Amino acid sequence: MKFTLCATLLLIVALSSHAATDSRSLTPVRHGDFAHYTFALTWQPGFCGDIGLCLDHPPQRVLIGLHGLWASRPQSLIDDGVSAPQWWHRGCDYFHHSSERPRLSATTLQRLHAVMPHLRHSLLTHEYDKHVQCFGFDTQRFFDTELAMRKRVVHSGFGRYLLQVAQGHTVQRSDVIAAFMRSFDTDQRDALQLRCDTDGSGQKVLSQLWITLHRDAVAVFPLKSSLMNAPIAQDNCPSTFLVPEGRR
Repeated sequence: MKFTLCATLLLIVALSSHAATDSRSLTPVRHGDFAHYTFALTWQPGFCGDIGLCLDHPPQRVLIGLHGLWASRPQSLIDDGVSAPQWWHRGCDYFHHSSERPRLSATTLQRLHAVMPHLRHSLLTHEYDKHVQCFGFDTQRFFDTELAMRKRVVHSGFGRYLLQVAQGHTVQRSDVIAAFMRSFDTDQRDALQLRCDTDGSGQKVLSQLWITLHRDAVAVFPLKSSLMNAPIAQDNCPSTFLVPEGRR
């Protein structure tokens, strides 16, 4: 209890300091009438396991990887009858398609390379095309924000739970959700959605963690005020699953 309280207080101080030096959050220039974001992280040993999805295995010390930050449907598409699954499939292609890589500083590109899965087709370009460019976000700010958000999760009590307690073990889904809720002092049980894949032996393994947050709460993520229950369930992990261990 004392540990959780101290961790929460440290997080509040860190986020307050961040807000004091940079009060701006992500601001969409176009199509900004959406309700929430999904912040997607990968559990690299499961995401890049033995199904051949990744070109290479990530470094051992980077187990919690970055997938992306995804805006929900703009209201204009809802009004046009576009369903949530249709939006998940096409994203920004409803407005414009770009095959260009995002223009980012060399430092940011290096940091992204270290934490994003390496796929046959660039995940960074895919994320920019599908989830960023049609909104007119400041591209540098967007990806730097994603990196900062990932770091906050990794260094949270929940990150330590995944890395130090759950890694290499078969866990109860309810225990993982409880660790998330305890770490971020939230009652939004469905703010975290767990995604599992099947490994070569047929076992269900953790591959991704999807966190839902309010549209205007990116700057204070993951304080409890930023989190919200996912409006549509996409959690596919069974009641027990393996959190695979990183390769040494």
